[in-house]
Amino acid sequence: MYDISRNDRTAFREMFEYYYAALCVYARHYVRLDDVSEDIVQDVFCAVWKNRCRIDCRIPAKNYLTAAVRNHCINYLRDSRSVTFDDLFRSEDISDTEQSDSAWMLDELERLLADALAKLPPEYRMAFEMSRLEDRPVTEIAEAMGVSVRTVERYRNRAVEILKTELKDYLPFIIFILMDG
Repeated sequence: MYDISRNDRTAFREMFEYYYAALCVYARHYVRLDDVSEDIVQDVFCAVWKNRCRIDCRIPAKNYLTAAVRNHCINYLRDSRSVTFDDLFRSEDISDTEQSDSAWMLDELERLLADALAKLPPEYRMAFEMSRLEDRPVTEIAEAMGVSVRTVERYRNRAVEILKTELKDYLPFIIFILMDG
């Protein structure tokens, strides 16, 4: 919980760092432009800081920020001269339920993971997928790959290191999806 109503700059900074990347990805879903998405999220955080004394601290930060970003995106689309009716209609459909937001985020995360896995060397990818996605024991993986258990562990651990590096910008996004509120 981030209580910024008491002018706690550290709490605000922590909240910003925790949610910023995930909210940018979320905003990009609506406006489809990186720079506009970042501007919208920054505007939301500026408004939050400016109105910190009037914000109800009992509302979970995730819910408040998600709603604020969604509303700012819809306002941007409505006010933009380049917006089409389909874009506005699509945004209103998407904002109807948080379930559709979560479903989109999960789809996006799956796509990002698939892209990152595709970049791995084949043996790393195979060891990782069999271990983490198929939940197969290391001995079974070693037998299937024709290598030692130690080699499978090395492949899997190296794959995890590469994926952490590859997906580091999306860690807040992943955490954002997994949070209850």
